[in-house]
Amino acid sequence: EESRPSFRRSIGEVLYRELSEIKLEAHLFEVANLLNTDITDVTNIDYVQINLRAAEKAKDISAFDKCSYYATKGISMLPSDKWDSHPEMAVKLYSLAAEAERLLGRHSKMDIYCKEVLAQKSISTLQKK
Repeated sequence: EESRPSFRRSIGEVLYRELSEIKLEAHLFEVANLLNTDITDVTNIDYVQINLRAAEKAKDISAFDKCSYYATKGISMLPSDKWDSHPEMAVKLYSLAAEAERLLGRHSKMDIYCKEVLAQKSISTLQKK
């Protein structure tokens, strides 16, 4: 028997695969929330991409707490070699998380995200912006 969180994630997967791009954009937060219900040991670039899009959309509407949430979820789903395999996506997620934390007044969390990006030797200074 499938658990409730796993079932919700399955619904999110179906919606992600079946919705048109326009409908997905309209229901982006709902789909991201469903996909995020059961992320134990999940490394899925499609899920990361959905969370990145949701974080960007949340930032655009000044929902900084949600922006931080989606960016953090996306970061947690990146593979362990994220700085080599997906540097652009990693920088975007860490930057969104840092910016949201700054705007929420949580400067210690912002510092953690910034230091992580700045510590990466495998990406250029221009990519870190």
